[in-house]
Amino acid sequence: MPLGASITQGQFSDGANLDNGYRKYIRDELRFLGWPVNMVGSTADGNFNDKQHEGHRGAILSEINGYLDRSINQKPNIVLIHAGTNDCTRGDELGGISFVTGTYDRMKLIVDKLFSQIDGTTILLSTLLVNGANANSNGYVDTANTGYRRLVNEYAAQGRKIALAEMNNGFITLADLNAADATVTHPNNGGYKKMAAVWAATFDVVQNKGWIQEPLDIDGPDDTGNSCDPSPGNFNGPVQTQSGGQPTYNDGNYGYSETQRGEVARDSVYLNNGNSLIKQYHFAQLVNLGMLEPGRETDELIRILDPDQQHLGTAVSYKLNQDGRFNGDWVSIDVGTECYNRGVRWGDVNGDGLDDFICLSYPAGDMRVSINMGGNPPTFKFLGIIRPNSGGYVQEDVRLADIDGDGRLDFCHIRNPEYEDSGNVYCFRNGGQGLAPTEEYGGYWQGMVGNAYTFDRKGMPGNDGVRFLDINGDFRADWVYVFPDGHTRILINHRGTKADGAGLKPAWVEASSAHPGFGKDVGLDYIKFGRVFGTGKQDMIKVVETSDSVVGGQIITSYSFQAYQNTGGGGRKLRGDGARYCDMYGKGNDDFMYIFGDGTGKIELFENTGNANSWIVHDGILNTGRDRKSVHFGDWNGDGLCDVIAVDKHTGNADIWINNYKSGQAVPTFTYQAGAITGSKCTQGWGDGVFDIGARFADIDGDGRVDYLCMEPNGRTTAWLNRASEMVDMGQIKFTEKYDRANHHWADVNGDKRADFIWVDKYTGAVKVWYNGGNIPTGTSSWNWALKDGIWHDGVDRGENIKFVKMSKSGRADM
Repeated sequence: MPLGASITQGQFSDGANLDNGYRKYIRDELRFLGWPVNMVGSTADGNFNDKQHEGHRGAILSEINGYLDRSINQKPNIVLIHAGTNDCTRGDELGGISFVTGTYDRMKLIVDKLFSQIDGTTILLSTLLVNGANANSNGYVDTANTGYRRLVNEYAAQGRKIALAEMNNGFITLADLNAADATVTHPNNGGYKKMAAVWAATFDVVQNKGWIQEPLDIDGPDDTGNSCDPSPGNFNGPVQTQSGGQPTYNDGNYGYSETQRGEVARDSVYLNNGNSLIKQYHFAQLVNLGMLEPGRETDELIRILDPDQQHLGTAVSYKLNQDGRFNGDWVSIDVGTECYNRGVRWGDVNGDGLDDFICLSYPAGDMRVSINMGGNPPTFKFLGIIRPNSGGYVQEDVRLADIDGDGRLDFCHIRNPEYEDSGNVYCFRNGGQGLAPTEEYGGYWQGMVGNAYTFDRKGMPGNDGVRFLDINGDFRADWVYVFPDGHTRILINHRGTKADGAGLKPAWVEASSAHPGFGKDVGLDYIKFGRVFGTGKQDMIKVVETSDSVVGGQIITSYSFQAYQNTGGGGRKLRGDGARYCDMYGKGNDDFMYIFGDGTGKIELFENTGNANSWIVHDGILNTGRDRKSVHFGDWNGDGLCDVIAVDKHTGNADIWINNYKSGQAVPTFTYQAGAITGSKCTQGWGDGVFDIGARFADIDGDGRVDYLCMEPNGRTTAWLNRASEMVDMGQIKFTEKYDRANHHWADVNGDKRADFIWVDKYTGAVKVWYNGGNIPTGTSSWNWALKDGIWHDGVDRGENIKFVKMSKSGRADM
């Protein structure tokens, strides 16, 4: 095991030998001499296969002692220690000569740990290289080296298997350090070769003494090229890492309440006696004048006139929603096709935030669509049939709503009476990424629960009262059963798990309270729903129809739209929505953070103890004041500690809170850097889904700093590399695999310190991994990715519930 800091890592190796350091040279030499070599450690750098080590850039001895815990259980039979340089270069900062003199004691703790926990191991302890970092650093190096020589002599006198690798005797000089290194600390390739020569000579000494023994047996792979891929059989688990007793938060069960807002719209028309327009009114969002955020949009009042009614006006017209009132004139629009009102539906087919015109044929219920192309008034593009009838229903059985919360309208139908499970609801997911979920536009329809039902009828009296409406404002359509008197029964649609059934079957949770009703039957046609007040929740509108007078044999019929604002709350936020993981203490495993979704952006920290289901609760450590979807975690400055990054949804600019954690502190403190990232690098923002986020942060080049990635809805990704002094635009690094970005992750699967590209099937939890091959232009991308089939454990849970986290100190993502 190579143990140390950045010199062990191989920093400032030249050219094609990037980050190989001395490690490849000593490995090659020993293998040439016939020794089987398997280098071990929790991290990996370089461009050769057997590149594991325990070298951590910037680490002082006390920190290296902690890092050693990551891999001491691999029981190396030889340990090469080159450590303490940072204690010397930072000596003035950390306490001067008294601190540097303490390198003897701190190194002794490391040596004692190795001898006490690895039976029979041999230690090669190196003196430190000549150094030119500052005026005192080389003198401090001499002090440390004096202590190291004494330490080796003392242990050798006790018969312990430890030898000195002398690297500060004039063989390696300042000329062997890399001229590009401003710290005058790290060797160039020639210097690293000289280090390898010293290691080889010291190895020869100890093997001649007969000190080299066979490695101890350990539970895991032990071969000379240990960069092995994961495999389904090599996962250990499931292991419970958290329990319900550990604080995570939701907003409780949904309960309905309302505020009467009176008349919000009125329409008066001349009708023949006995005729009515009550069925002809709809609510849908046709325009978005203020570019309102999702959840703040409002619906227009729409009137559909059948051919025999069009003497009253045009076939389709609307009144604009103006702060919860519809006081303007009717505005005519051309939806590009004709449709009787009985087949008219509205909903967002393509996920652009505007509702499209849908016509269901009679009686079959074939789904024809005209896409709302925006504008005021809006224009429409007729696409034709995007879903023909698949059997088991007719027009009146169809319900259209966003069941899975991805911003696109899904297709549901109630099973008709000729079937045994009559009344159950079957839904089909809209898998579109373009204008429609059809082959022409790169999309598809997919059974929400395979061939099974999505919702059972709950013993309700008939199908007419069944509605699917987002009643709690979480972008997922809930089941609302409306009775003729206006009272309802509500089941809230939550993201489910495998325990809730196959596929994407939601967890349906009964609301604690529902609409109270009007005390008498008013008729289902007189009860409508729409987003009138911009709260994200569907409001109830009762329509009162009156006949005022008779003129020339016709009746002036008035329709008063009386709104009941939905002021209910709860049921919008699940415990897992705010869960995030990142290494806040620099220990090598991820801590658990919970981000509140109440607008405060408060972060609570739970420190990873390294033991399953055991966390140290630290409560709130930072209030960002940001939307939860804007907050990211990652090591921005390369100091081994995760920082907090908040991205503006529209510009992609970001503020950063730098993690200032120091050893001995209970929790990190932060330094706020406003405008740390500028230039509108990623304007993808985020979608309706909890995990549908455009900006991502992951270290794709392995330099210890997270890079800025920008994902389009179809997964196509562009990137800016986070270099110490600048951001480097790499353009497209990953072309689309035609999967939704909400199901993509970035995590280091193989332990090479570079984030790999991952897709998880949202239905089954099946995982695909593309290994990060580095900055090698491939096709239209500047980065190389290699698909690795069959390496991951599948079927653990639905994709939305899976995260890739470094729970252990292996350097690889767990699941």
